[in-house]
Amino acid sequence: MACVPLLGERVLDGAGHAAVLLSCAALSALVADAALARSPRAISPRTLLWSGALVQAAALGLASASQGRPVVLVVAFLVLGIGEGPQLAALFAVRHREAPERLRSQIFTTGASLKITGFALGAAAGGPLAGRSLSGTLALASGTAALAALVLLAVPTAVTAPAGRDARPE
Repeated sequence: MACVPLLGERVLDGAGHAAVLLSCAALSALVADAALARSPRAISPRTLLWSGALVQAAALGLASASQGRPVVLVVAFLVLGIGEGPQLAALFAVRHREAPERLRSQIFTTGASLKITGFALGAAAGGPLAGRSLSGTLALASGTAALAALVLLAVPTAVTAPAGRDARPE
């Protein structure tokens, strides 16, 4: 997020044009979610979590390599949304499935708080870095997303089920 205004300024001839990039990501996230909603069991939430991180890593790498080419940058943000939308929906599905009903609201609220905190820390760290090297900051973000995918892949596939429910491997 810290890179988006700079990308708008340097590649799209105005920081205000950064909204176009965010709109591209939002639109493709919506389209990807709508496509997956037609067959909700086609891809497991676990697969969507790690593959979404890989798609985001690829998109951020593409944005880093855009080198002033607006079309490449727009494509990168369209791809970014394809990774983000289904990943968020999968995260909600896992939280809903695994959280006991009596704790669900607390777990969702805590998860949202952690996400916002992580977002703010990333933006605070990314802002000064982006001012020094925009492509380097995007490459770092890409590497972070790829690392997240590796961590998600390292998590065991069988979930320990709460009392009264069967464990469901994915």
